[in-house]
Amino acid sequence: MHGTPLPLNAQPDAAADATDQALLLDQQLCFALYSNSLLMTKLYKPHLEKLGLTYPQYLVMLVLWERDGLTVSGASATRMMSVVCA
Repeated sequence: MHGTPLPLNAQPDAAADATDQALLLDQQLCFALYSNSLLMTKLYKPHLEKLGLTYPQYLVMLVLWERDGLTVSGASATRMMSVVCA
């Protein structure tokens, strides 16, 4: 594992090395998704500031727009809103 020095004559275990490589941050799908989500929010921010909305508020507005006649309380009961507000 990282941080544990090997003796000079030791050969690294190939399976352990593969595991270490898989645990690198840039190999993590969750990190790539998180980074892209932050980037998208940053790109939307200047446009949403003109409207006085945050990104989550914008998503709620989209749900309300998609479903004509839906109230905020009705929207909060939908599956889509549980994802948006999570």
